Amino acid sequence: MKISKLFAATAAILGGFVSAQANDGSETFKYESDITRLRSLVIHSLYSHKDVFLRELLSNANDALEKLRLTALTDRSVLSSGEGNVTIEVNVDERSNGKTGQIIIRDTGIGMSKDELARNLGTIARSGTSEFLKKAEEGQGVDGNLIGQFGLGFYSCFLVSPTVRVSSLPPATTNNPNPEQYTFVSSSTGDSFEVFLDPRGKTLGRGTEIVLTIGEDEAEFLSVDHLKSLIEKHSTFSTTFPIYIKERNISKVPTPHPQSPVEDGDPDEFADDLETDETTPKEENFDEQVEENWIRVNDKAPIWMREPKEVSDEEYQQFYKAVAKDDASESLGWSHFKGDTGSGVSFRAIMYIPSSLPKDFWQKMTSGINNVRLMVKRVFITDDLGEDFMPRWLSFLKVTVDADDLPLNVSRETLQNNRFLSQLQRILVRKALDLFTKLSVDQPEKYKEIAKLYGNALRIGLLESPKDKLKLAKLLRFESTRSDYTSLEEYVENRKEGQKQIYYIAGVGEIAKDLARSPFVEKLFARGYEVLLLNLPSDEPMMASLDQFMGMTTQDVSKKGLKFGDEDEDGAEKKELEAQKVAFKPLIEWLKKDLAGQISDVTVTNRLVTSPCTIIVDSYGWSANMQRIMSAQTDAQDDPMFNMMKNLPKVLEINPKSPLIEGLLERVLDFPQDDSEDDGDVKRVSEEEEDLRETVRVLFDTTLVRSGFSVADPTTYFERVEALLRRSLGVSLSATPQIKIRPAPPTASGPIPEDEEEKVEFDPQSLGSDPSQWMDWKDMKDQMVFDHDEL
Repeated sequence: MKISKLFAATAAILGGFVSAQANDGSETFKYESDITRLRSLVIHSLYSHKDVFLRELLSNANDALEKLRLTALTDRSVLSSGEGNVTIEVNVDERSNGKTGQIIIRDTGIGMSKDELARNLGTIARSGTSEFLKKAEEGQGVDGNLIGQFGLGFYSCFLVSPTVRVSSLPPATTNNPNPEQYTFVSSSTGDSFEVFLDPRGKTLGRGTEIVLTIGEDEAEFLSVDHLKSLIEKHSTFSTTFPIYIKERNISKVPTPHPQSPVEDGDPDEFADDLETDETTPKEENFDEQVEENWIRVNDKAPIWMREPKEVSDEEYQQFYKAVAKDDASESLGWSHFKGDTGSGVSFRAIMYIPSSLPKDFWQKMTSGINNVRLMVKRVFITDDLGEDFMPRWLSFLKVTVDADDLPLNVSRETLQNNRFLSQLQRILVRKALDLFTKLSVDQPEKYKEIAKLYGNALRIGLLESPKDKLKLAKLLRFESTRSDYTSLEEYVENRKEGQKQIYYIAGVGEIAKDLARSPFVEKLFARGYEVLLLNLPSDEPMMASLDQFMGMTTQDVSKKGLKFGDEDEDGAEKKELEAQKVAFKPLIEWLKKDLAGQISDVTVTNRLVTSPCTIIVDSYGWSANMQRIMSAQTDAQDDPMFNMMKNLPKVLEINPKSPLIEGLLERVLDFPQDDSEDDGDVKRVSEEEEDLRETVRVLFDTTLVRSGFSVADPTTYFERVEALLRRSLGVSLSATPQIKIRPAPPTASGPIPEDEEEKVEFDPQSLGSDPSQWMDWKDMKDQMVFDHDEL
């Protein structure tokens, strides 16, 4: 009974395990069953990537050095023991086969005593860091650069190593002037661990050494280059304490030849041998010479911790190269700032605009999701905050955020859902807009390049971020009939007296100068009004969403509602238009009747100069450009809304000053308005009217094309054009080409003859008796057919 109570008390003291003393002085601690199961969960389920073991162990080493620094503030004697440097070292010890070996991670930090080894490494969720922080807060209240919170990170080493050995030696202090070096040993599958006095003695001087045994399955971690890349990924710019890795360079040097044995006697005694040596080629021997050097890996300064005025442009560009992992890359601009989310979490950040993007960046939904790099106290936490963290239209930005504190989950690979992230997202969006605005003002030439590269992204941002609509609208740049590079603010500054609309015409993929030749732009251009020429897919929906800017409304010149702003000032033009409506009423009525079902109305317009007519839609309808955009959607054709919008009635506007329209009016007026004509005259008029209908249909279809719409029946359209050309040239409509058509040969019979030159003979016996080889042949043949079809 007493023994049971003793074991229970021991387990309580050691945080969930019991121990047994061996004869050699080593002490074995047995994990409790619950902790064993939890440890297995940590090893096999907690982490999704094995390389996080290095991040966790380096983080622990950083904590140990930070503890030493904070302890030294009140007890300088801790720095006198062991090595004076405070560093972290990573060493790879390969075996002769190069497939197995050891990784040794050593720090010169605070170290651990025998009891601390058992408590901190032998117990899940009992972090020495948390315990130290609690003591520090109760004492001096210092705020150390400490990461560990759960005591779980150490067990990530079992992801790559079946066993782990940890040796540690705390510094000599007043209370412990002669500390001993102890070793902790555990395996990933065992239910116990050992702690014993290190038989090597005090080899460390001060600090902790972790030895991981790496097998063939994890041989990739024995590569120094691979470890360097992992350190750069997880702990780069963490310059509070330097991290070194040992590099080994093997070179071959010639083996020196032995000196001649001739010292005394006749010098000619070995003349024959010397002569033979000079004429006979010798086989050169080489010795391997190994040169070892400690290379600092995290040599990049954490520039985000410095004040922006202290950092040069060259340093910013160098840091960007490290972030982009491309020494040839450049940034078009950056923003270096610090802030507070309002929830008590402060942070520092640097945001970069890349000078180029992969060609398929916007086609891949996963592009950019790793561009926000989140750190806590200069230690990398994650670069996978999810697809929805940064808006898609800003996902090209490369951002490094270093928070002073952050509520993490135990794996650090997925952050808890907390206010910090949502507040940080909003701050980053605002800072991005501020960066673009600053560059547009301070570096207009540089911003030209940015607007060209990311203009479409900013347009999409205007659609997706209504709160930022005005800021984004000011960042947009366009081509226009006045300039090849203008902003909406400049457009408003150059508006005409009385003008209340921002005129634009959209055509996806069109060249700006071709848009400027559209019939919709004729009158505006002739009168000197500026029209924005938009040719990006997002332009038209973006302008419709913007609706108004600085008191002016946006107006698609291909739709109803176009106003010049000075209509009331010139009464003569208004009166002239009313008179034209009366004069052309017969033609209008005739066109309405002839084009019934294809148009909803025919009106006289003053928006045209030289074009005879054009086709417009209502202000709420789809323009021809929008119809093309929607038609490009794969499932649009089956969408009832698409079909409804596509078939909305159109309005035919005629130019009363066009000679062609005047000629149509004269032809219509020539037709009899009553039934007094005799049968011959009626027949003649009917033929003339039919010819006119064909002409009008050709004109209507041509106007559809010029207005950006598609012709319903292209074949009929071209037949009408041909007939019109024939009549103009006096060629009979019934005339046909005199061509003798040779008929095809009779229907073939019998098997198709094989091509002897390309025939492939297959001998099944060549495959032997193994059925698996038959299957391989069949699969190979099927694959050949598949590849042919692919081609």
